[in-house]
Amino acid sequence: MSYIIYEKKGHIAYFTLNRPERLNALGSEVSQQLQEAEFDFAQDDDLWVAIYTGAGDRAFSAGFDLKEGAESSRGGQRRQPGKGPGPIELVKPTIAAVNGIAYGGGFELAQRCDIRICSENAMFAMPEVKRGLTPIPGLFTLPRLIGQSNAMFLLLTGEPIDAEEAYRLGVVAKVVPLDELIPTATSIAEIICENGPLAVRTIKQIVKLGAEVPLDYGRRFAASMIDSVWGSEDAREGMTAFVQKRKPVWKMR
Repeated sequence: MSYIIYEKKGHIAYFTLNRPERLNALGSEVSQQLQEAEFDFAQDDDLWVAIYTGAGDRAFSAGFDLKEGAESSRGGQRRQPGKGPGPIELVKPTIAAVNGIAYGGGFELAQRCDIRICSENAMFAMPEVKRGLTPIPGLFTLPRLIGQSNAMFLLLTGEPIDAEEAYRLGVVAKVVPLDELIPTATSIAEIICENGPLAVRTIKQIVKLGAEVPLDYGRRFAASMIDSVWGSEDAREGMTAFVQKRKPVWKMR
């Protein structure tokens, strides 16, 4: 069964978690299929932006499949998400279009996207602690997104927050009606695709780096990356197109 619907439309890739009867829970097969699709996206030079969403209108993803985990535990196996190959580090920008609930690993999937928007019925939570578990990537990504105190509230209580609270905390950039969610995400992706892809990818890499290292080190490390963008053929094309009042034609070099 295809648990991931992977579509390519122009320069945009769409990843749809397709397990609505289980609220798009992240079982082992779902995670494997998602990783395979992400690898294809990473290798396809014609794809510039990815959008993640969930099938149906109830859930982006309920997170780690606890039923699968419980069955593995009864069989004497320890089923822990995050073991084995981790998610592919994508240099291309990604957008999470969160429809309905995003709990646990589903919330963590949204956290690793560069831009997050959600529908009005969205709910976010890190409920692992209520099951005697700890999150894994969320322990590190969530405090970087919303600050330590706000992250601690979500991580230690396991309580959910609604779309408006998620917007207030900076978890998401926009809240839109459900029927406008994918069109809005697509519109954002199309705007990004109109921009210089070398510049877009370099911006993502430097911003990610800047969140991890001291400011002075980040500036020095990023200097050569910035110079390569400013000295690129695309940079010259962008400025020439502005003078000639036309759209630039990007060559990615």
